[in-house]
Amino acid sequence: MSTFAGSKLRQSRIINPESGKGIVVAIDHGLFIGPLPGVESTSAAIDGLLPGAPDAIQMTPGTTRANLAKFHGKNKPGVVVRLDATNIWRKKPAPKEGYYTQVASVKDAMQLGADAVVTFLFAGYDTDAQEADNLQTLQRIGADAREYGVPFIVEPLAIAKGSNVVRDFEIMKLIVRMASEIGADLIKADFPENKKQFEELVGVASAPILVRGGPKMDSDKDMLQMVKDAIDCGAAGIVFGRNVWQHDKPAKILKALAEIVHHNGSVKQALAVLSSSKKG
Repeated sequence: MSTFAGSKLRQSRIINPESGKGIVVAIDHGLFIGPLPGVESTSAAIDGLLPGAPDAIQMTPGTTRANLAKFHGKNKPGVVVRLDATNIWRKKPAPKEGYYTQVASVKDAMQLGADAVVTFLFAGYDTDAQEADNLQTLQRIGADAREYGVPFIVEPLAIAKGSNVVRDFEIMKLIVRMASEIGADLIKADFPENKKQFEELVGVASAPILVRGGPKMDSDKDMLQMVKDAIDCGAAGIVFGRNVWQHDKPAKILKALAEIVHHNGSVKQALAVLSSSKKG
């Protein structure tokens, strides 16, 4: 992390100082795959999330700019700004070799009031040159993040044509370590097949790991159990998207997640929060 005090201050808006954990909601999917159900209107999506009190919301520069007023004042979520884009998950028009590119700078993010910036690190490109370009981009962003005193979040993913994300554990270990070595302050990574493997990921990382939500899961209980397993094994929190804003009660599922992430509650306690008749 940058030695500037501002970096620690900004990270405290994402990682709750009381619990040492963070809940981030990602709504930046439109840049990669268009207006998915649940985030057709980013303004409405944010309005639905705020009562659930997430620690931060991850957005593209355009969404951030259009919705800044919603983050004014006390007790509002932190702002995480996405600086890059890819078309590898897009179905129409289908990508050819697939691209990765930077779409905004750290300075752009700071001008928007960002508390952190986030970028992808991919392994599995068609050419080694693409992977090298990705690493060079992250090197520049990481250097700028340190200069400006803003936390640098790296999202390492294994990719392959025709797949959403490849969860090959050996590759997961490689890219989590690569994210560490390039200087990530926080790592946004998938939860592997089991707790033992996740403990290994935590062990090879030199930065705290936030667990990535991925596609919408089949049941609330399964999703909450995965979060409980991750927190028990040393996760610093979560970055969830579809499992929150495609839920029929986005604010309620956020409070259920907080029961586990911030209060070390059980899955049973989290489900009780979700089924509670209290508003919000």
